[in-house]
Amino acid sequence: MKQLMKRSLRLVAAGTLAGGLMASAAVAELYKVTSIAPGMSPFVVNTSISKIVNNHVEGVDFQVRATGAATKHMVDAGMGKVDFLFGSPTINWMMANNIGPFKKMENASDLEQQVGMIFSYQIGPYHYVTRADSGIETLDDLKGKKVFAGPPGGAAKRVVLTNLKAATGLTAEDMQVVEFGFDAAIQAFQDDKIDVIVLPTNVPSPAVQQFALTKEIRILDVPVEKLSINPATGGTTNEIAADAYGENQMNETATRTHGAIVNFSAGLHVDEEVVYQVTKAIWENLPELHEAAAWMPSTITKEGGLGLIAGRLHPGAARYYKEAGWEIPEPVVFQKAD
Repeated sequence: MKQLMKRSLRLVAAGTLAGGLMASAAVAELYKVTSIAPGMSPFVVNTSISKIVNNHVEGVDFQVRATGAATKHMVDAGMGKVDFLFGSPTINWMMANNIGPFKKMENASDLEQQVGMIFSYQIGPYHYVTRADSGIETLDDLKGKKVFAGPPGGAAKRVVLTNLKAATGLTAEDMQVVEFGFDAAIQAFQDDKIDVIVLPTNVPSPAVQQFALTKEIRILDVPVEKLSINPATGGTTNEIAADAYGENQMNETATRTHGAIVNFSAGLHVDEEVVYQVTKAIWENLPELHEAAAWMPSTITKEGGLGLIAGRLHPGAARYYKEAGWEIPEPVVFQKAD
């Protein structure tokens, strides 16, 4: 009887150990993925990528956080606190040259070199949206108005204010520039608490669609010929159709605006093999990614995936592209200006 009990205990112990080993093997490593607010293009891209990775890459678990500005995410990735992120060539350039929110950050240039791109895509046109009854017909009418240009310390805010000055001569001091994140700004515009909201996002934007459900809106035309659009930092010119948001969009003609090429990136601290598998999963399951939004098939493409390499490719991504036979262009390297 004692021998039988001992044998049973050994079997239980062995089973417990095997079960524990199997459970340990099944536990995936968690990777932090950051993005800007829900409803914006990078959030849709990053959450869709996370779904693909979690379904197709064994041992990797993506967890998306949509808080803070992309400028902070880039710093966090350079410091190894964030693994995968929404990136922008403008941020690389600002970090390399200690510009904007990085003006007093002595190690910004070093941190910029610790992030590698995976692929690029269009963030979409900057929508300058106002209520149709606001009395605002052109950008010149923004003087004295409450305007959301972008989150505090974010790259989008710098881009918008720079372009507004070039287009109209107006500076932040000439307007009531509100200090919100994207989420709070979208709600504030919905509640008629601000006059103009500027959102960089693909068409149709869920946020702008929501505005047009409850109010008549106007998308303001941007005189792009007055802007200094720099392709090296991802700058593009774009148009938004007069009927992009249905009958409550009070535009008679398409509006001109600016846009940007942005990217999905990873900190160089992330293992090469992990990034290789993530990159492979993205491109080998592209139809799944395209299902996430109507604009995805024309925005994330193999033709544009390496359209602008900001800084450098992550070694894991570079390995995948070389093995897959992609033509890899020279990266745009952002060096500190003399």
